[in-house]
Parts: sequence; structure tokens; C-alpha cells
Amino acid sequence: MSGRDSHALVRKELEATTRLLDEASYTEDQARRLLTAAGELAQLAAWVAADAGLYAEAARYTRGGVLAAHAADDAPLAANIISTLSYQIANTANPHQAAVLARTAYAGARHNATATTKALLLERIAWADAKSGDLRGSERSLGLVEANFAHSKPGDDPDWVYWLNREEIDVMAGRCYTELHQPKRAEPLLRNAIEHYNDSLVRENSLYLSWLAEDYILLGDIDHAAEIATRVLNLAIRTNSVRTDDRLRHLAKLLRRYNSVQSAAEFLDLYRGSIASR
Repeated sequence: MSGRDSHALVRKELEATTRLLDEASYTEDQARRLLTAAGELAQLAAWVAADAGLYAEAARYTRGGVLAAHAADDAPLAANIISTLSYQIANTANPHQAAVLARTAYAGARHNATATTKALLLERIAWADAKSGDLRGSERSLGLVEANFAHSKPGDDPDWVYWLNREEIDVMAGRCYTELHQPKRAEPLLRNAIEHYNDSLVRENSLYLSWLAEDYILLGDIDHAAEIATRVLNLAIRTNSVRTDDRLRHLAKLLRRYNSVQSAAEFLDLYRGSIASR
């Protein structure tokens, strides 16, 4: 489900949880569990709101989630919420500010977080550095991601880090190298990860393929890039995601430079038709 489709559902769950905190009677342990649930839901609400293009609302969820996580004495959860905001800012605003936020999140949790959680927080640093054009900083963080993930103990991890696996780590590294205009390093990482990716995750596949298409543009393989961009377009019709729409807009901008290439021209015609039909 895209952020546009799931935002109302997550908001409803968050409101129900905070209402319990306001109105119910509970023990200290139950209060901590409710606050943790509120923080986790706020992080999810921030994520789906950003996917729906509701950036100001996403930031408000982040502030509330951090307060709930700190009240629950859960520093890793607070760090995850802060790093979620850093990811949003890296994508939509000032990536240098995002890098500061991501490092702040990691510093606040590195002594309490599991190895998998630290890998996740370091990924957000790597991404913010990549968006800032800092190759050395991004490489350093990606190396630390690998080192921490190698020591993962899933039984110790919080539930919300369930999605971080080998494919996601390779995808993030590939995306970072794409942003840093290192297509020869990015392409095999993205291609191999996508080959093993779950086909049912339509939005993620559409997003990750968009960076692979960009790599082929950077490598000068326009036919291959246009072919993958067309796959992204066909998947995007089913995703209803602002992030996917943004990535398609970016690919169309890049491929317009190659309008004389038949495959690129055909993609651009399909893209214009999809916009006109909305």
C-alpha cells in the first residue's frame, strides 16, 4: 500500500493509542508499552505521510514520536524516528541538514541499539552524505553498515527493523553510488538485489528500478535505461506514490536529452500519456 492509501489507517491507529494514554488507567509497565507503541506508530505515520507528499504532517508525527519514545526510555526508537526525518529532509530539502540529523540519531542510540539497528541508522547517514555529494563520508558509513550487519542477532532486534536484510542493504549502497554518479559500482548492487527482490512489493520495486535505470543512463546504455524506465512506469500506475512519481519525473528529465533515440522517445510518449490520463 502506498502512503496515500495507508495514511488514514495509520493515523487512526495512532489516535486510538494516544487516546488510551490520555484516558485509560494502567501500570508503569503498561504505560511504557503504550508509549513505545505510540512512538512506533508515529514513525510509521511519518513514513507514509512523506510517501503521500504530506511533508509538514510527517514532521509533526516525528516530533510526537520522539517525545513518546523518550518517555518510554527507548533511545533506539527515538533515533529511528529522527533518522526517518533525516531521510525525508535529504530527499526533499537540505541534505547537509539531513546528515547532521542522521548523525545525531546514531550518536544518541549507538550504546543501546542492536547491531541491525545501528546498521539502519548508519544507512541513513550514508544516504544523506550521498545526497550531499560526500563520497568519502557515504563510503565510510556504508562500510560501517556492513560491519554492523555482519553481527546482527535477529532475536535481539526490535520489531520495526524487520525489513532490513541483505537485499535492502545492497539497494541502499547502490542508490548511494547512483546519487554520487558512480554507476559502475551501483549497477551490479542494484541489479543483483532486484533479481532476488519480492515481486509483490510493487512500490519498492518501482523505486529501486528507477535508480537502476538512472545508472544505465549514466553508463550511456539508453536502450536499457528506457526499457527499465518503462517497467517503472508500468509499476507506478499501481503504486499511487509521490516518491515514485518524483522518480519518474526525474527519469523523464534525464531521457529528454536522448529524445533522438527511439527507445527514449517511446518511453517519453508513454510517460506523457500517463500524466494526461490522470
